Order: sequence, then C-alpha cells, then structure tokens
Amino acid sequence: MLESIRRGQRWLTLVLVAFVGAVFVFFMGVGSDFGPSNPSGSAVVELGDIRMQVADFQRLRARQDELYQEQLGEQYNAKAMASLIDAQTLRQLVDTAVLVRSASDLGLQVSREEIQDLVRQSPGFRDEAGRFDQDQFVDYVTYEFGSQRNFLEVMRHDLLRQKMVGLIFDQASVSPSEARDAALYGLEQIRIAYVALDTTQLPAGEEIDEVSVGAYLDANRPELEQIYREKTDAYTIAERAKARHILIQVGPDADATLVTAARAKADEARARVVAGESFETVAAEVSEDPGSKDQGGDIGEFSRGTHATQLEDAAFSLKPGDLSEVIRTDYGFHILRLDSLEPARTRPFEADVDLELARTEMVRKRAAESAQQVSMQLADAIVAGSSLEAAAGVLGLPVQRTPLVSRRPDGFIPGLGAAAEVMAAAFALDLDQPTSPKVHTVEDRLVLIELLERNMPDTQELDAAVSELEKGLLDSKQNRMVQDWIDRRRDELEKSGELLVNSSLVISNS
Repeated sequence: MLESIRRGQRWLTLVLVAFVGAVFVFFMGVGSDFGPSNPSGSAVVELGDIRMQVADFQRLRARQDELYQEQLGEQYNAKAMASLIDAQTLRQLVDTAVLVRSASDLGLQVSREEIQDLVRQSPGFRDEAGRFDQDQFVDYVTYEFGSQRNFLEVMRHDLLRQKMVGLIFDQASVSPSEARDAALYGLEQIRIAYVALDTTQLPAGEEIDEVSVGAYLDANRPELEQIYREKTDAYTIAERAKARHILIQVGPDADATLVTAARAKADEARARVVAGESFETVAAEVSEDPGSKDQGGDIGEFSRGTHATQLEDAAFSLKPGDLSEVIRTDYGFHILRLDSLEPARTRPFEADVDLELARTEMVRKRAAESAQQVSMQLADAIVAGSSLEAAAGVLGLPVQRTPLVSRRPDGFIPGLGAAAEVMAAAFALDLDQPTSPKVHTVEDRLVLIELLERNMPDTQELDAAVSELEKGLLDSKQNRMVQDWIDRRRDELEKSGELLVNSSLVISNS
C-alpha cells in the first residue's frame, strides 16, 4: 500500500499537499470550463456517489496557497495569484473525482485498516514519547473536516486516487534504446559553416541613384503614402529643449550640513544671474559639472528621457529665456535656463519624407530580391554537387563558422541567434552528405548551412548519461501518461453527463 502511494507521488505534474506529515498528492492543471450542467444541492463536483463540497475546495485551496507561499516567499502575491489558485484547486477536485470513480470501476478498494495505518504512522499525531495521541487526532479531524466520517471519506478518496495513479504508472516503461537515444541527443555536438544573406541591405558596391528614387516615388506614391500613414509615429519628432545649467554637486545621501552648504551656493549663483550677471559667466565660475562648465553650462538639445526627470519637467515648463528655481536631483542642485524650445511635430510626407521613404522601400525590395537570387544560386550549386564553401567562394561571399554547439531548446547558434529550424536541420545532416540546398529564414537573413564536424560522446560518458536519464525519462513518461489518461476520461464523463461541476460556488467570476 505504501509503495503504491510512493509511486503515485512521483507524478511530476502533481502538487504536494501536506497532511500533518503524511504527503498526499493532487493533480495540478490549468483551469478550464467543464460544461453547462451543475451538481445537485451544494456540491462543487458530483460524479455518481462522489460529492465534493465547498469545504473540500476551501481546505485544498488553503493548502495550495500555503505551498505557493513556501515556494515564492516574499514574491508571493495572494491577490495576483487568486484566480490561478482557484482554477487549479477546482481542477484538482475534478481530477480527483475522475480518478476515484475510475478506481472504483476497476474494483479497487481502500480498507479502514489502510487508513488507520496511515494515520498511526503520521508524526503529527504522536506525542513526545512517540505514541499515537488519540485526543490530538480527534481535535485535528474535527477542526479540519468537521467529523471523522468526513475525514475517512477524504482519506479513502485520496488512497483510491493514489492506487489508480499507480496502475497507470505501471503501464509506462523506458527501454535502454530510448534512454541511449535521449542521452545521445543531449551530448552530441556539431560545428557548421553558414552563409547569411541580409535581406535589408544592398550588396557591397551597389547603390541607388536619386533619379531612380524619384522614378520609384512617382510609380509607387499611393503605396508609399499608405506606409507613411501606418508608420506616422516613426516620423514624429518629439518636443526638444535647448538649455544651460549650473550644478552644485551634493550626493543624495549627503548629511544635512553638506546639503545646506550646497543649497546656499546654488541660491547665491541664481541670485547673481537674477541680478544681471551673464548666466554663462556664473556657470563658468561656479558650476561643478565638468562636461558643461567650460561651455557656459550648455547641455545642448534634448528630449524627454535623456536627463533627470526634475530637470526635464523644469525645462519643458519654462519659456525660452526663463530661469528655473533651484532644482534638486541625485547629482545636486541645478539652476536651469531654457534657451529654446521646439514643439513636437510630424514630418510631412510631401517634400520631407517622400523621397526618404521611397529610398528605404526601394532598398528593402532590391535587397530582398538580391538575397533571394544569390541564395538560389547557392542552392543550385549545391544541388549540382558543390559544397557550400566552394559555391560561396565563387560568388565572393563570406562563410561563417561556428564553434562546437549542442542542441538547445531555444535553438541558439553563435552568430545566428535563436534559429531552431537551422539547428534541427544541421543535426539532421551527416558528414557523407554535409550540405543542404535548403534556404532558411532567420529574422532578416537567408541562411544556408554545411556540416563541418560531428563530435560524439565516448562510451563511458554516454553510459553515465544513460544511467542518469533513465529515471527522469520514466518520470516524464508516467507524468504525461497520467495527465493524458485523466484528460480523456474526464472528457468521456463530461460528454455522458455524469461529471457535474458548479464552479460558481467557488470561483466568483465563473
């Protein structure tokens, strides 16, 4: 019996729920709709004589909430997680009902003695001398379950579910060849050569003259105007300010004495400017910004997002020629003078954007056509028996070579980035036929590849990996098998109308 429970607890998609020291496992899935029918009375889930009440949901949800708190610590946000936990808890109740019903259909049973043995073995019900504490057991069961009858029913369901999971587990196995293939899959390394053709840039030496751009604009004006309308933001120039400042440095954590002294110095500098002295002269004498001091405090043109927020707010609220009050930032105290302000504007299509956009689109199309044409030349040469490197050499194209790479879920290849399709194709090549005419698209590049080297693990390394992988593969296979089995069985019971769920009792937005 205990071995069956232990095997059921290996299910990797299950969430562990603590019951006073004895671990019980429930399926954790993604919440879903379970059909229009509702159980009778106050049950949340009803399947034949199996009825799960709101109290069952609340008890399981509280334990799931505790589990998330333990796992996430300070990052746990009960409000943000509430909907997810509600849906998962409801799914757990439904899946438990499906497993219990299926176990009963197969004639599996749980005796009172099995439950008693499990309870007696729980350290939560033992006193300091290690003896079973009947009073502690009764108090806990009454508080958590309302009655011993409810407790026994929950335990019976849980043990039946564990037995059913154990039966499904027994149907899974991993052959030595499966483990060996999986180990080889992870250890094998390759090195490739590749040619990457940029579809956004013209080949070196190729240029487009202004006459051609003008002709393209005339021939494609409606299309270019549509592109302009769709990308208006790209042609919008943000509000820009040109200003000068005087800085008296003091850190954000400086003590009060230093802050007071720095503020007094800034006030004095501002008073000199207000009294009629040249801002540039005062800045050159007292400013502590080495980058602008010698330029009379000139900090140039800028838009929002380039300087401290306090400075930007001041600059864009002033009128040209105005002087700001003393401003505090993390750098110290500033006095700002706005020299000019250019409002935000959108560049017009006519006489400003039209030729620029025409050139951009003309380059894009020609570059794509050129890259496509060259890639076909390479592919044709490979089909005719040439290697990629030889074909690229004839066309004067650079060939890149990677270091040894292993399979990665994201398909990352040095020089190409995330290129899962290229990685899969590269590992499918062999040294007897190392080049493929297949043209791959990786973002804005057309890519052809050639296998240069394949590095296989030695026998000792492979055997060690096989030994390490076998249990994980079995767990994974059992995990998928249980989940798939429950999903199929639940669908059958929903369609037959036997499985009824009233989610509105426990999920407020259902």
